[in-house]
Amino acid sequence: MMFPLTRRTAVLILCCAYLCIVWGCAGKYRQPGGTLLPVEKSLHQLLERRSAFQDFRGRASVSITREGKKQSFSANLVFDASHRTRIEGLGFADTPYFFLVADSNRICFYAPDQQRVLCGESSGRNLYRLTGICLQPESLVELFSGNLPADVSLKTLKRGSLSGEGENIEFFSRQNQAWYRIQVDRERGVMVRMETLDADREPLFTVLFDDYQTVEGYTWPRRIECSFIPSKVHLKIRYKQFSLNSGITDSAYRLPYPSGTVIENIGRWQPER
Repeated sequence: MMFPLTRRTAVLILCCAYLCIVWGCAGKYRQPGGTLLPVEKSLHQLLERRSAFQDFRGRASVSITREGKKQSFSANLVFDASHRTRIEGLGFADTPYFFLVADSNRICFYAPDQQRVLCGESSGRNLYRLTGICLQPESLVELFSGNLPADVSLKTLKRGSLSGEGENIEFFSRQNQAWYRIQVDRERGVMVRMETLDADREPLFTVLFDDYQTVEGYTWPRRIECSFIPSKVHLKIRYKQFSLNSGITDSAYRLPYPSGTVIENIGRWQPER
């Protein structure tokens, strides 16, 4: 039986079609008038969190598992929004037994008992050689902080791809040719999980951020777990104490080696085949 299409029914159908277009059937994420929809709102929260971060100084317990062997140690960590990082591994009686310093230009590793410093360009290959971690040095800050990568913005995302449902968001950054799948705690505006894949969607690493604590208005993850897929390395970090945005000076990133220490240039290291 056919029912006549009344004026009221026609208006209802048009309204439903309009809502479908606005809320995602056409793949858009912005309401008329510029109001942000849930996906963009979550990304805005993460971008605002990242912009509020300046620097970090703290103590952590660290464990690295690779090839079935686990190494655990305490560490002092210092890093900042300009992607400078210093890691100080601590042994018996909190005696430093290694120092790792990285910025956008170079990466250096110092072992006091070996009386030498290894230095080279800041690259993923050199970081892998020194630590076994398959990651770009500038990405260490995002891994340690739970922030979005520095080259990710709404502008770069709009030139790529953005989709999401509920608290799960997937996007492609053309600038660094990588896919990201993130899970967001929208209430606190933080990530609880981030999966990074290459341009062909091959998994690179997955990070879990947990046990968030709010310090001076900034919400920080106290427990981090990261699995590096290609190298099969598993990293756990548990922050014990820390301070945020305290104004760390350049001297914090200088290696404390004495005069006469041998400095070896590792340059553009190539992995063995």
